[in-house]
Amino acid sequence: MKAVMPPKVSFFGDASSKNSDFMVLGGLAVSGHRQQEIEDYIADIRERGGIRREFHWKEYRGGAKRVPYEELIEYVFDLVHKNYAELFVISCDFREFDHKREPEQTRDTSVNKIYWSLFEYRLAAFYGKKREIHIRLDAGNDCKDICNMRNQLCAKAYRKHGAMPNCFRTIEPMDSKASGLIQAADLIVGGIASQLNSNRTDTEKGRLAEFIRRLSGRHDWRDETPRTARSINVWNYKEG
Repeated sequence: MKAVMPPKVSFFGDASSKNSDFMVLGGLAVSGHRQQEIEDYIADIRERGGIRREFHWKEYRGGAKRVPYEELIEYVFDLVHKNYAELFVISCDFREFDHKREPEQTRDTSVNKIYWSLFEYRLAAFYGKKREIHIRLDAGNDCKDICNMRNQLCAKAYRKHGAMPNCFRTIEPMDSKASGLIQAADLIVGGIASQLNSNRTDTEKGRLAEFIRRLSGRHDWRDETPRTARSINVWNYKEG
């Protein structure tokens, strides 16, 4: 008899503003059977909106791009509020971190460590007992370490959270241009970081950041959710 494989959940994540006072990382978790449908819809928004390359917080200037960018945000939070996707967010006051605690450590090292915390204390705790977990992160030095620590993370999830063996099946970097879900994560964490860093609100980015907050239903990104909160989970991370 063929073994029944556990269902899959995929997490698509990104980090923003590692060189600012407040760094934010996070992303979207979606069931494997919904992933392609969501990617196809985001690609359709991008094509109809005339976005040539990708949705990207850093490149947003409003104008004709406002409509497709807002449509993407509306679509993502519709998924979240219908429980078709879950949003995980960690914010950190990087002024409180010792980024060079050990030789050769940098702010990228700190981001990698916080990814570990998100994966262990949220993804493993929420999904690890019954689901295979696949992770795709916007490629860069800020995820290079964690992408090489799958075995260690699986062992910790099994021992501490009762996850099934090898619950993290893949943790890989990915070019954001190849994933609409990573692009959506980039916009959300970029908007949250903009507000936490008190960036100007009277700019196109400032208005998009407020649009993101309003559609999320959150009053203030500084307010944590309970650690077991579903749909939207917000963690204000402290070092130590």
